[in-house]
Amino acid sequence: MGFTSPAEALAWLAQMGADEIALEQPIDRFADSAKVVAPKPAPRLEIKSAPAPSQPVMAAATTDASGLHSIADIAQALNFMDTHPLRKNASKLAFFEGPERAEVLILADRPRNEEDKAGLVFAGKARLLLTNMLAAINLRLEDVALMNLIPWRPPGNRAPTEAEISAVLPFARRALELARPRLILAFSALPAQHLAGADPSILRQRGKWQVLGEAALLSTLHPDELLKFPLQKKLAWRDLLAFKEKL
Repeated sequence: MGFTSPAEALAWLAQMGADEIALEQPIDRFADSAKVVAPKPAPRLEIKSAPAPSQPVMAAATTDASGLHSIADIAQALNFMDTHPLRKNASKLAFFEGPERAEVLILADRPRNEEDKAGLVFAGKARLLLTNMLAAINLRLEDVALMNLIPWRPPGNRAPTEAEISAVLPFARRALELARPRLILAFSALPAQHLAGADPSILRQRGKWQVLGEAALLSTLHPDELLKFPLQKKLAWRDLLAFKEKL
């Protein structure tokens, strides 16, 4: 095909759809179309976790019990004391019974099987014996306050460890501050040992008055021990007479 001028040739190419300028090196358009282009990664979304919904704050037991203003507050704090090892295996809290303010307070060391099931400071045969012991010195069970130093039963009724006792001492001391008894009759050596620094042996401790704050404390054998060893009742009777004289 002849063209009279270069302009005429360019016009013809344009009419044929050739709208690209020729390069020094040929371009294989078929090869280009066969290339697989990797898709661009989608923009990364940064997912922020939503804040947890607010939960009601539970009262947690700490070593500072000074902010607890009633026996009920102390019992609630102990119920939330999830870190105490004895709480995990105990059935019920057995901490305090009777009037919050009482002239006479009966202070035991820890719950046994019956107390653990009932959630009482004394239960079963030990409670019946305690009732009779108090009646012998003209006291009624319903007129005195009852309290356990350790509010949960140790597994197998074993003796509590020093760490288990230390963790609850602030609550026991605070309860005594609120109860404000004049006289305390302690059953077993643990209460006076850890609250008044008395001898760890109940046989050496009994019969001797201890000072615990504004209260006078006398220790004797626990009703549970007296049920196991009836011959020891004569020692407990002497202690009861001394306690009655103080009344």
